[in-house]
Amino acid sequence: MKCKPIVLVIDDSPVNLTLLHNMLEKNNYQVVLANSGEQGLVLAKQNPPNIILLDIIMGGWDGYDTCRHIKREPTLNKIPVLFLSALGDTENKVRALQSGGIDYISKPFQREELLARVQTHIELANLRQNLEQEVVSKTEKIKLLFEALQLSYDKAEQASILKTEFLRNISHEFLTPMNIVLGMSEMLLEETELTDEQISYTSSIINASKKLTDILTNMLSFAQQFKGELKSAASEFFLYEIIDNILQQFSPHIKNKNLLMEAVIDPALYTAFYGDKEAINKILSKLVDNAIKFTEQGNITIQVKAIEYFEQGEWVEFKIIDTGIGIAEEANLFDTFYQIDGSSTRRYDGMGMGLAVAKMFAETIGGKIGVESKLGQGSTFWFKIPLQLLGG
Repeated sequence: MKCKPIVLVIDDSPVNLTLLHNMLEKNNYQVVLANSGEQGLVLAKQNPPNIILLDIIMGGWDGYDTCRHIKREPTLNKIPVLFLSALGDTENKVRALQSGGIDYISKPFQREELLARVQTHIELANLRQNLEQEVVSKTEKIKLLFEALQLSYDKAEQASILKTEFLRNISHEFLTPMNIVLGMSEMLLEETELTDEQISYTSSIINASKKLTDILTNMLSFAQQFKGELKSAASEFFLYEIIDNILQQFSPHIKNKNLLMEAVIDPALYTAFYGDKEAINKILSKLVDNAIKFTEQGNITIQVKAIEYFEQGEWVEFKIIDTGIGIAEEANLFDTFYQIDGSSTRRYDGMGMGLAVAKMFAETIGGKIGVESKLGQGSTFWFKIPLQLLGG
């Protein structure tokens, strides 16, 4: 039989205690009563409740003091505290929340509102507890997942698993738990009070999960291409919106490396087009990410211009110009798994899939891709695609 949720009511008014006891007990709650903050803390330690209903004006500790004492206890600090008081002004509500309360109901309260809020906050607390337990479990298993994936990648290079069903299945199956790990970790970081050490651990999980998710997405794209499942999906869009999104997406990375990034768009291209917006975004993301990775100082420029008109549309050229390390002319950059430095001590990480994915999407939408580079002087990656002018 499922245990009843425990509600601890702390109020120095016998009338209020009786009223709340009867109301909550009739609605299938186990009710514990305390007539002072000091007694409430003792009872909470003995049997931690699911939620605490706390009056503000009391002899001895008032509600604010009581809440602060409760939140100092490691076993009690995550229990939701719901303030009940006739002091309904904004200042007292703010003080209640600042002392650790999660909600505030003014007296005299409505029975339906009180019961609804009690149930809601108990459910939210249970969800948070379950999330924290799940993250702890996933954190312990994440190292094994990384090791298994690395082993899979090593075997992929030897066995050319890009043409097998295995690549598609493993990418798809791993993406689902990785998205769960990433989502729960972000929720834990944003919605839970953590120590500095726990914040560091959770941030590491998030960063590793994002990198791994990107790798898995690349793998799935290759598998879909070989199975003929990668299709172009056309829609109406504006090129400047795509560029703005790219600038915003990579802004944190640019700031971290103290680089400059700008976009130069042909004024004639500030019009609506019809084409595969998602593919263009993915190509640009891969090329800009590559430019940032290999550029330690200087700037990155995105240039977009029209180069040739055809019936109902025009060819548009994108250039990503960096001041990075440059590349030798003989490098086969767009080959799958190609890396500039293939040694075990290489400085730049990655699996050599980003540029290959960019080429795949460029060709899928009928475009071309290439690079112009000089070792030590930077690189210019470009791609050209046909786009239909709306109304053309």
